[in-house]
Amino acid sequence: MNNEEIRQLNNQQLQEFDQEYVGDLEWKTIQTLIEHNFNGQRFSFLDIGGGNGIFTDRILQKYPESVGTIIDNANVLLELNKPHIRKTLLLASVEELNNIFQEQTKFDLIFFNWSLHHFVKSSYSETRRIQYEALIYARNLLSENGYISIFENIYDGIVFTKLPSYLIFYLTSSKILASTMKKMGANTAGCGVCFLSKAQWEDTITNAGLIVSQYTDYEKWKDINIMRRIFLHIGPVRHGHFLLTKKEN
Repeated sequence: MNNEEIRQLNNQQLQEFDQEYVGDLEWKTIQTLIEHNFNGQRFSFLDIGGGNGIFTDRILQKYPESVGTIIDNANVLLELNKPHIRKTLLLASVEELNNIFQEQTKFDLIFFNWSLHHFVKSSYSETRRIQYEALIYARNLLSENGYISIFENIYDGIVFTKLPSYLIFYLTSSKILASTMKKMGANTAGCGVCFLSKAQWEDTITNAGLIVSQYTDYEKWKDINIMRRIFLHIGPVRHGHFLLTKKEN
């Protein structure tokens, strides 16, 4: 097992993520999830990679019966959080999830809002491993009838479904190509990012002992340059929402 820690963006790169990606359309998905399954009851949630806390604050404000915890390894983003009596902030990596909570601690909802693709290491295989392990850590913290909610970008290849994932990872994670990738608009240049195809996400979820109970596909992206599509073997690109439950024993 490689003990290398997850790579972290520098502070300038992190500040570019001081925004909220869950828009009104995605928020409706979250509202439906919460109101259908909890309906005024108390529930606890964990926001993995929750950063500035905007998403967590929105849940806390909308649902006064909720209690939220944010875990993020970027102090520069956690410091942007507004204090809230029902919110806990933890400066830690997703790799520490097994150790920082007491054994009896469980969450009714666990969120990965565009965070899984940022769990990267120096090699593609180790990066894919930590994405898989992150889901296992989350599964172990899930209450009996809990849910894992994942928003993620989905990059399917034109012919070879997995190829864009490999290419984008190797180009963005390269230190040598960092300046070139930055000029091309990659805000993760020199650190890396690992998007997956829909099939890859589904395989990772299944291997982690989870079931996709509901999937929502959002509108395909139309503004990707044709030369970039060809160079990176990119087919349909969009973001999707995976709602997960634990497999029955």
